[in-house]
Amino acid sequence: MKSRSLLYSRYFTYIKPIGKIPVIKNYGPAIFTLLTISLLIFFAIKPTVETILVLQKRLVDSDQVLQKVTQKANNLSLGKKNYDNLDQNIKERIAAAIPDAISLKSLIQVLEQTAKAHEASVSALQVQPLVINTETADNQMGSLSEVSFTFNTEGNYENLISLLQDLKDSSRLISVDSLSISKVEEGTALIMSLSGKAFYLK
Repeated sequence: MKSRSLLYSRYFTYIKPIGKIPVIKNYGPAIFTLLTISLLIFFAIKPTVETILVLQKRLVDSDQVLQKVTQKANNLSLGKKNYDNLDQNIKERIAAAIPDAISLKSLIQVLEQTAKAHEASVSALQVQPLVINTETADNQMGSLSEVSFTFNTEGNYENLISLLQDLKDSSRLISVDSLSISKVEEGTALIMSLSGKAFYLK
């Protein structure tokens, strides 16, 4: 009880006289009302401001993405224009290197004919399983796909090295992933085992 009366006495001693000051008495309610309204407005507007800032950031990011997509489209358009201006012989060589179909026959012919040209015998030729999708849209741009294969040949060292060089310069684009050469048990012949990929447009 004492503490309460002490609290009230402090209120009457320190705070009540302030309320009697003419400026506080006349403008105090208006000032407190403005402060209250300001606080309410601040907390009401804050989420909206945060949302606006987030949207502005997303808009900037979207503009950057749009610029990149536009640049890519321009590059593709320029690339197509340059391709159309190429000599017909160059176009034919590109089509032979990367055909628009799997064309396993051409790949096997390249490997067999190259081995035959360098007096190397083919001991194994295996094409890895692949899924063939024949349904393509007319206006859809082809994507680069690959056919994996393993190719084993037997011959002398010089012929096998020449065979590799010819495969590098062959009409069909071929990438060598791994290569190993081992000696045959009898004679001077070597066995070359080559794993690689040929490419086509899917």
